[in-house]
Amino acid sequence: MSKFRTHIGVILAMVLAISPVALYSATAATGGPKDAVITLQSPFLDATNTWDARINQQMADGWVAKGWFGSGLVFQVSFAPVGSTINLTYNVKDKNGKPLAFTPVNLRINKGYSEAASIVEVDGNKTKGFDRPPFDQANVIHRTDAFGNVTFAVKSLDLPSSGEVEPESYTSKPIFSDDKLDRLHSQMLPEVNSEPADHSVISEFHYFTPKAPIVVPATKPTITLITPKLDATNSVTNAAKNLKQAYAPLGGELVVVYKVIGDDGKTAVPNSVVTLKVNGGKSSLQATTDAFGYAVFNVKNADTKPNAAPASATSAMPAASTALATLVPEIAGATPVSAEGVEFHYYRGISTSVAKSGKDFVVSVAVAGAAGKSASVAVTGAKKTTVKISSAMQVVPVKVKAGAKTVTVVIDGKTYTSKVVAK
Repeated sequence: MSKFRTHIGVILAMVLAISPVALYSATAATGGPKDAVITLQSPFLDATNTWDARINQQMADGWVAKGWFGSGLVFQVSFAPVGSTINLTYNVKDKNGKPLAFTPVNLRINKGYSEAASIVEVDGNKTKGFDRPPFDQANVIHRTDAFGNVTFAVKSLDLPSSGEVEPESYTSKPIFSDDKLDRLHSQMLPEVNSEPADHSVISEFHYFTPKAPIVVPATKPTITLITPKLDATNSVTNAAKNLKQAYAPLGGELVVVYKVIGDDGKTAVPNSVVTLKVNGGKSSLQATTDAFGYAVFNVKNADTKPNAAPASATSAMPAASTALATLVPEIAGATPVSAEGVEFHYYRGISTSVAKSGKDFVVSVAVAGAAGKSASVAVTGAKKTTVKISSAMQVVPVKVKAGAKTVTVVIDGKTYTSKVVAK
């Protein structure tokens, strides 16, 4: 233990000029899969809006080389006005690039060894502004959606007078005294399994007191869909409707994020109310953009008549969809240059996969869009079981011997089948 603490002292003295990060987690992980790849979707941070991006990344690479974190760790330092909200949205994939849907993610807020003195709040959980390593100041767990996305709203609660001096730009060095008593920052690390197993990102935000109110003209804004990231692998484009369409399991909740850019075509618009019109205005949702111009919506599906499961994520959308949500963003009093709409079609169905487990095999039956229902699951060579489905996507494991298998799932009197080979 003494050797470990000596290493910490050396690190603090030699490399962490702004603020240190934890070398290990003293917080219980979620028990999620190893090798998760976690990327920050909002706010999008790069060399144009972070301080000393190259040097900070070099430090992160050094921590990885020492075995403290998984490969690919990203460490970024940016800024936000004191008292503002930052919507942190992450995407989680496995090592092969497949989205990890419905996976718990633990946000480590003002993590141990961060020296964070800020008071921030997430879901009513507040930090105290005292770093007591190895403990994090707060932890909040959310599950990813069907696309592997998860979001957390981080609210700054400190008084405006306690903020750091406003930097000249977001690429400038944070301004505080040598004794660091006037330093005010937060530090976040999303975790699925553990520091050494995850391929994650550490985000540090320094809160400053604005010299003047931040106002961005936005009479003709650009409203861009950021999350989910829809492309040719997971969606189709409907040219007639001028929007992208994607499938999602019935009854699920999706993270939908928009970024608002002002009239100059480059500056983010904070504190702007965005209305998401649902199905032509039959209902609507509202969200306010954060310090970086991102508005986050949690879109919950409540349809009861699912579409049939598609053959693939890029299958043609049903001609007469029984469950869909068309979402179009707008801002009152503004005429957007562009406003990207999106349409989700909700389905019920099953998918199967098989993996070796000792001398036997395990068939994983993923039941989508049947939350609250009972499902009868039968696999060739295994005993039939009845399972209560509690989430929009639930995996039922069935142990089997080698050979060709037919999977039959009955929900509400309707039969769903799939075939796999255990070999």
